[in-house]
Amino acid sequence: MWHGFFPPQVILRNKKFKKIILNPPNFNPGSWCGAGKLWIDVENKEYWLTSRPRVSGKLRGYAVEIYKSKNGEDFKLVNHITKEELSELTKSRVNSIENQQLLQDPLTNKYYLYLSLDIGEKNIAGYEDRIRETKWETFLISSEDPMGPWNAEGFVLRGDKEYDSGEARDSTIDIIDGRYFCLYKARKEGSEIVNTALAISSDGKNWTKLGLLKINNMKQPNYFLLNGNIHASSNGPLFLGTVTTEVIKGAALTKNFAAYVIDYRNLNLEEVITIKWKIESKYEHLEYPIHTYSNIVYDPFKERWMILIEAVDPTASKELGLNLEVDRVLLYETQACNCQK
Repeated sequence: MWHGFFPPQVILRNKKFKKIILNPPNFNPGSWCGAGKLWIDVENKEYWLTSRPRVSGKLRGYAVEIYKSKNGEDFKLVNHITKEELSELTKSRVNSIENQQLLQDPLTNKYYLYLSLDIGEKNIAGYEDRIRETKWETFLISSEDPMGPWNAEGFVLRGDKEYDSGEARDSTIDIIDGRYFCLYKARKEGSEIVNTALAISSDGKNWTKLGLLKINNMKQPNYFLLNGNIHASSNGPLFLGTVTTEVIKGAALTKNFAAYVIDYRNLNLEEVITIKWKIESKYEHLEYPIHTYSNIVYDPFKERWMILIEAVDPTASKELGLNLEVDRVLLYETQACNCQK
């Protein structure tokens, strides 16, 4: 018999491909959707999903899309915030949008939407100069309703530490025991070394950066990016999602999932498992099926684990790389009952 958190090994072992959730804006190389967060409104029995549509060229990640569903499988677009609108809210020029995190604050009951924004001096469309020229920070908007209107709360993760002076973005944010936990992508300005850092907050607005994490008490490799969800477990906050250690022509691609207990007091990730993703659909690249982003969320209404991935399409993609591949959002599921066999 299992105790504590539902075993990540079972979630990944028993998963089955369900369907395509979102398609990219078009099927030309460099066109993506995803990098968002699935949030389930238990009270109203609604599923909410965010996404950033992207195309190649100067337009890049040009909007934030908010989708709603009654069954977790068929999503309808209900709001669309452009990067021009975000430029007005942030009082900065927004060149591109990436990862988003949608949550509901337990004190105010407001909806918080965290956005990764490139506010660099130049809009870099190719991958050759991205490291030197982009400047990514995390901005927060809030609303009484996920459909909006949305109000600016300000930049909440700025590049104000040496280790995140170039990038403080692509977060995984969840609330455990009333405390916000944030794993985020941290890169020093001018450097190509990418690590995962940890920040915590009591209100979702004011964050304390704890620093770069160790892995099993060892230093992180030169590229180490986590993306997924943070769950409550008997051992403490538990990360479950993708682990990315490779970049191909500007695209952070992966074929591995991992689970880590977050020992936040000692700034250490305790590895539970690292497992290769098993492809079960024709919509995933055989070598690198996933472009960083994933969600693993429990659905209490259907007693299942929902696994969403930003998948690299093997047919529409010209090849692997930033402006070469085509990404869409796929849904896998693992039934949570009758698994102890």
